[in-house]
Amino acid sequence: MVDRKEIAYLGDLVKVYLQDPEKYIRQVDQILNYFERLDKVEFDTDKILRKEVSYDNLRDDKYQKFLVDEKPLIDYLKKDQNNFVRAPKMI
Repeated sequence: MVDRKEIAYLGDLVKVYLQDPEKYIRQVDQILNYFERLDKVEFDTDKILRKEVSYDNLRDDKYQKFLVDEKPLIDYLKKDQNNFVRAPKMI
C-alpha cells in the first residue's frame, strides 16, 4: 500500500508540487497492483506471441508527391538562408 509520504516524496523527486497527494494514492496503488498481476502471468510456450505476415502479402511501397495547388508542400514552408526548414521555437 502506498501512503501520503511516499507520494509526496515522488513528487519532490520529479520536481512537481502536489497540492493533494492523497488524490494520487489510489492511482499509484492500482498501477502497482497491475504490475503484480503481470508478474504472476506464466507462459507455457517459448513461441513468440505475434502474428507473422509474409512479405508477399504486403502492399507495394509507392512514392506519392503531396501537392497543394499544384505545388509541393515544402515550397510553402519558411526557409532560412541555407534552405533549411524553419520550425517554431521550442520553449
